[in-house]
Amino acid sequence: MPDASSLDLPVSRFLADHPASRTVLAELGVAASADAEFMASAAPFLSMGSLLTLNGLSATLFLAAVDAAGRSAKGPGGMTPLFCDGWTPGGPGLRLFLSLPCPLKAPMGIALENLRDSLTPDAPWPRMFMDSCGKHTLNDLAAGLTRPEEVPDMVVSAGLNGFLSKSFRDRFAGGGLLAELPQAMHPALAAAGLADPRRVCRIYAVNPLVLVAVPSRLNGLPVPRSFEDLLNPAYAGKIGLCGPPETAGDSTLLLDIRLRHGLSAVADLGRAMLCDTHPAQIFRPAPGAKAPPIGVMPAFFANAAPRQGDVEIIWPDGGALASPLFVMVKETAKAALDPLLDFFLGKETAAIAAGAALPPTLPGADASLPPGASVRFLGWDVLESQDLGPLIAESGAAFAKAYYSREG
Repeated sequence: MPDASSLDLPVSRFLADHPASRTVLAELGVAASADAEFMASAAPFLSMGSLLTLNGLSATLFLAAVDAAGRSAKGPGGMTPLFCDGWTPGGPGLRLFLSLPCPLKAPMGIALENLRDSLTPDAPWPRMFMDSCGKHTLNDLAAGLTRPEEVPDMVVSAGLNGFLSKSFRDRFAGGGLLAELPQAMHPALAAAGLADPRRVCRIYAVNPLVLVAVPSRLNGLPVPRSFEDLLNPAYAGKIGLCGPPETAGDSTLLLDIRLRHGLSAVADLGRAMLCDTHPAQIFRPAPGAKAPPIGVMPAFFANAAPRQGDVEIIWPDGGALASPLFVMVKETAKAALDPLLDFFLGKETAAIAAGAALPPTLPGADASLPPGASVRFLGWDVLESQDLGPLIAESGAAFAKAYYSREG
């Protein structure tokens, strides 16, 4: 029977040592254990004990079930992990968790290859674990990490996710585990309050959410100029949002509306929006389709998508909603990872981000904002006082309930 100390191992390593545990997890309803995204990006970091805790399972009963399943199983007693976790007898080595928005994946991949080629052959280089915007990734599960060993040596992530949650920051942002990073901001973004008061998280760029409208399809209604305008009942049924109602496409919008106007306003959005609307449908609707004349989408898509007709991109009054792109690094790994840290916080990454319509925060870089435009961030005061998970779940539930109630 595996002993209790084995639960401190990463999920990927525990599954390698105890193959029968995969079947046990599946029978207990832990869907993540069969999810390729989870195995690739979260299982090498999250301990088996933490996975059990997140799913409300008894460690004692789980170990007994694994022992029973292992004794009844046939074949070899071990396996090679589906995804190489980089584990060696000396430990896991340097590891980087990398999560990038779509417009950065290709150019940053090339830039990272060039950086590695520029270093000496014996220079430290981490094993990289990348997510692909799915569920069950380390972004989603970071709020449930409890041990320093579960935290990657470097985190490069995007969005309002578990790494910014109060739970994660309360456990790991103090005590010297994470290195302090520079917080100087580009003047055009300074008013947004992006500098981390604990100084361990560096927001290196933002992904702004903007509005798009086709005036000729608004039937005389004025073009909305702010996110608050979307709450006007006159726009009901005319606003498209990418993604299903259960995720509401972008939690940044729902969280902003929830915190500024309450859950009733989130429900109003649920009754007003058309979900599962790809942004391209707003730009170039199919013949005969009744595409919504208003869309909410990242600025990079609004600027990159081919357009026809009188499409107008609106940088909202009060600021585009800023989804953060950020970096954290462990103090013990900082010296070894300095070339990577300098890259993500330096001019090359700033230029790549600006070229993708993701305003960089580096002072002196091209912030790529329209004249007079601003961004607004959820706020460190919110992140320091409330856990994101319950807020997102509450907002999403109110939105989905209202969305489906109009069809009843």
